[in-house]
Amino acid sequence: MRIAFFTNEKQTQGLEYVYPGTWNSRLKVDYFSIKEGHFTTLGCSVYDMIVIYPKGNSSLHPTKYPVFFNGQSAILDIRDILYLESYYRKTSVVAGSGRMRIRARLDEEEEKLPKDRFVRINRHNIINMHYVRSVRGEAVEMQNGEVLYVNDGRRKKFENRYREFLKENCLSL
Repeated sequence: MRIAFFTNEKQTQGLEYVYPGTWNSRLKVDYFSIKEGHFTTLGCSVYDMIVIYPKGNSSLHPTKYPVFFNGQSAILDIRDILYLESYYRKTSVVAGSGRMRIRARLDEEEEKLPKDRFVRINRHNIINMHYVRSVRGEAVEMQNGEVLYVNDGRRKKFENRYREFLKENCLSL
């Protein structure tokens, strides 16, 4: 079996090119850097599988997010959080599983979140850029269908951070 594995240069360091052993001695894996642009050479080679690993190294990001909910501590996975919102001095975490009200201030929670993944779009909301479905003007539609709005004072910062996020996490061919 031949596999072509496309990733960024940092992730290819230290990876084995040959898999010794009896059961997988016929497994051949070729590693390519996305930046080298070997996509055009795929037509000349025969591969059983092509894996394109997104840019960025998610292992560098913390995945656990501690919160205080219903009088007890809880741990959430940061990757599941769509956005945080705060109204009337109460903060809610909106995740794939639902909404939970936590005892925290939004500005304090903003400091705990990874800056390359989360951005504050207005006084009340911090969004996870991984879950943005579309952006039209100041309206940001999230994967769950909610529409949030970027205020004028934060629009330029949001546009820059979101453009940088897309550049780092999406493939541009």
